Amino acid sequence: MDILSFASSKPFTMGIELELQLVNRRNYNLATDALDLLAWIKPRDLQKQIKLEITQGMIELNSAIHTRVDELVEELQQLRSALIDVAQHVNIDVAGGGAHPFQNWSEQRITPSERFNELHKKYGYLAKTFTVFGQHIHIGVENGDDALYLTHGFSRFVPHFIALSAASPFYQGVDTAFDSSRSNVVRAFPLAGTVPLLTRWKDFEAYYEDLCNIGIIGSMKDFYWDIRPKPEYGTVEIRVCDTPLTLEHAALLGCYAQLLAR
Repeated sequence: MDILSFASSKPFTMGIELELQLVNRRNYNLATDALDLLAWIKPRDLQKQIKLEITQGMIELNSAIHTRVDELVEELQQLRSALIDVAQHVNIDVAGGGAHPFQNWSEQRITPSERFNELHKKYGYLAKTFTVFGQHIHIGVENGDDALYLTHGFSRFVPHFIALSAASPFYQGVDTAFDSSRSNVVRAFPLAGTVPLLTRWKDFEAYYEDLCNIGIIGSMKDFYWDIRPKPEYGTVEIRVCDTPLTLEHAALLGCYAQLLAR
């Protein structure tokens, strides 16, 4: 069976994705300028690493593949500089944090794309409530069996990653009494939670094929698990972190994941 081929990666390499808030300078509510922001990014090659997200008050930074945390920090600083230069041009600011403290989900605009429009159609209001901001950490693995092993191994450390990154105490203008309210928003999705207890990639392929055949999923992107294999990248992806308030903090979380993987 080769339903979901796994692309081999060099073990223990790491990369991160950071979802960032775009805020207007008038009242610091979320802006809706992601499309304009991306259009002005220079050099143009950086558009491969600075991407749109489900609503227009968000933007995502994607690092390259790294083995060293200092090199990761250096790259993230370069991406941040490019992003801030353009943000100033369109008169908005960029911020970290796992949730905007007082934005209203009903005011958010879905980013025009086939996938985002389909998510909005499928999940209704949940798509707009997904205007929360996370850090995703990718760790390279050699094959699918190793990916499942590491996915289950990482699951013991979900509380650690949430505690180390928590940066969303306020949501919809309310003090939630949680340090990470973002975590609760993500768990509202039907396919959130944890990967099933499968240990061989061929068994996971069969599970994936069954869900595709009955129309529950269309790709791996439809799983919102805390930790998931990412076969097209050859990685395991940790998805429970809030976006930290500094790039250095984000890079150190990536380094922590690399250490745990070893």
